[in-house]
Amino acid sequence: MVNSAEFASRFQGEAQRNVERAQALMDAFVVNPSDPPMALTPREVVWKRGKARLYRYHSAEREPAWPAPFLIVPWLGISRPYVLDLMPGASMIEFLVNQGHDVYLLDWGEIAEEDKELGFEEAALKILPRAIDRALETSGAAEVTLNGLCLGGTVCACYLGLNPDAPVRNFIAVVAPVNFEEGGLFRAWLDQRHFPADLIVERYNGLPASLMGAGFKMLRPTLEAQALSGLWANIQRPGYVDGYKAMSRWANDFIGMPGRFFSQLAKDLYGNNRLYNGDFALNGRKVDLGKIAQPLLTVAASQDFIVPAPAARGLMDKVSSTDKEYVELPGGHISVFSGRQAHQTLWPKIDQWVSQRSA
Repeated sequence: MVNSAEFASRFQGEAQRNVERAQALMDAFVVNPSDPPMALTPREVVWKRGKARLYRYHSAEREPAWPAPFLIVPWLGISRPYVLDLMPGASMIEFLVNQGHDVYLLDWGEIAEEDKELGFEEAALKILPRAIDRALETSGAAEVTLNGLCLGGTVCACYLGLNPDAPVRNFIAVVAPVNFEEGGLFRAWLDQRHFPADLIVERYNGLPASLMGAGFKMLRPTLEAQALSGLWANIQRPGYVDGYKAMSRWANDFIGMPGRFFSQLAKDLYGNNRLYNGDFALNGRKVDLGKIAQPLLTVAASQDFIVPAPAARGLMDKVSSTDKEYVELPGGHISVFSGRQAHQTLWPKIDQWVSQRSA
């Protein structure tokens, strides 16, 4: 049992710590409110098409260790891809470059109303193939390792399902939805009986950033409160504030989704699961996931409420790859590839997996 003197001492100690936390918070957000520098890994633009850009990240001091360039294809719309190169020491791209990979990133650009007609056809059959061609031309390689993240993985799967002879040596799909029957809350929200996808596209020419942000925040309405609680508890930890500021800026930096792409996603994929069922057609050709024969690494996150693990695992059921591996890692949809533990889990796993298939 705690006596009064001990209780008073503990109370006084905690009060002092709270004063110190409050001062640290004031220093970090009032005295020095600026965000830390982000996206610092050296890069160059090697290709452009409309708003899309292909960036190359590689070490100027040494030749790539592996023959196939590593092409990252992120989600289309929603948010910006600089989370993949957030800060030194917290950058998937920086890690891969340091491991000797010749890294390329396809940035779809900032989507706006004029991009209404951009759909899966344009993404999977025009932009992505040209980006692959340019990566091969720049690197002098014959094949790429293709790493699709979230809906970028879905676009990659569509491309490979229509192009069995694609110059792709390996395919890595990270938290990429394929079986949309397992789409969780998003599938329930996008139910055509209740959700006016066509009306939204008609009014806004797509899904605007404001609605995008509201939707994601509604998925986890207490997430910001949890983040603030973590900030208060760790405000004095070296490096924590910079990491919090960087991730907070990115997490609130939404961009829109083009109208046709959003309509196909809502009605064809979430609404009718046509990709998984083999009925999803692009330019009159049905996407056959069974034509994907490349070595495949499928990654899901155990606490992912955006792409639940069964939605990502569905790719394993459809491909004809004989060399395929499924990994379910701890973390959420973003933290699995850009969180505090990613440098110990996903990034070395990808490096090891690719290295074993690049000799």
